[in-house]
Amino acid sequence: MIQIAIRALGLLPCAAVMLGGCALQASTVQSEKFRIPFEFQVQKHKTLPAGEYQVQQAAGSELAILVNTKTGERVQLLRPSATHEQGKTRLIFENGENGHSLKQIS
Repeated sequence: MIQIAIRALGLLPCAAVMLGGCALQASTVQSEKFRIPFEFQVQKHKTLPAGEYQVQQAAGSELAILVNTKTGERVQLLRPSATHEQGKTRLIFENGENGHSLKQIS
């Protein structure tokens, strides 16, 4: 009986390490901050204020989230993994007659 308890306790740290590693890999988020000095439109229907924003994207996902760090407001955008390098995010704006529009995150 004691030997079974010792074996179970010996395997517990190994299981914890394996499960913890999987959870960390699944929750990895890339995050970069940008200061945008002007109000801009996103997806032709939403206007966001000037301010500091953060781009977040889970590893292996093509869905990027643009977050206003002051208000917490979030906008989801597609960002194909083939169009960017980790650590080199670019926000591409277009200046039109109605102001600035976010066209792409690459």
